[in-house]
Amino acid sequence: MSRFVARFFICALILIGVTGCAGMGGAGDTDRLLNAVVMDDSGYVQSAFQTGGVSPNQRIAAEGYPDGAPLIAIAARVASLNVLRALISAGADVNARTPVNETPLMLASFFFDESQQSTGRAYERHERAVRLLAEAGADLENYPYHYTPLAYAAYQGNDRVVRFLIERGARVNADADRGGTYINTPLMMAAIQGHEPIVRTLLRAGADADVRVYGGHTAAEFAAKYNHKALAQLLQCAQRQYGTGGFGPQCRQLLGGEPFQERYSSR
Repeated sequence: MSRFVARFFICALILIGVTGCAGMGGAGDTDRLLNAVVMDDSGYVQSAFQTGGVSPNQRIAAEGYPDGAPLIAIAARVASLNVLRALISAGADVNARTPVNETPLMLASFFFDESQQSTGRAYERHERAVRLLAEAGADLENYPYHYTPLAYAAYQGNDRVVRFLIERGARVNADADRGGTYINTPLMMAAIQGHEPIVRTLLRAGADADVRVYGGHTAAEFAAKYNHKALAQLLQCAQRQYGTGGFGPQCRQLLGGEPFQERYSSR
């Protein structure tokens, strides 16, 4: 979830090209396949399927990925939309996981095109990748005690993807149970990064601000820990433990009259 993870994944992609690939002729073929995926050359990928040199569920070994990274995960990471369509049409597993149990939908929900940051379109292609995968049946959740696509999108501050995943039915509290969780909820992920619009979106959708990581923090405490003081107060106001009764008009002003507590009591 950090810059280190993002850089590690990029380095892994580079290393893929020099480690060989089962069922292919050699490093040169592997280089060409990787380049085709990254450059969104679906023609080459489809040709490789037809000649039998590549399977839609091909996994390419790389340092850090001894069991291989699925082509569809790599395509999702870089939002190669044409290659994604080709892989899906050819029957690729839309839930194929990396060795650390990240799905293609998680990767598309997290990453973005850094070259487009100044244009305001950095998330555009990845949002389309998210929609492609979801419409193809990608799982909106993850294994128990693992991060979800919604948690990744919330951490990254990708409001459109957060809203889309919620509309598709993603669980805003992930697998939190009776006020506790083993892994950060989407609300906690947004709080860590200080994404107030995402926090409000999640609260409106029923995210529970009272959930606490076992032996750890609530979303409000995470926000305070990372120096998002105003957001910490908003989240504390959204907790049943305090609520508008604890802070009166100040909380009502922060919450903007939004009926978060009523949503909680009905769940």
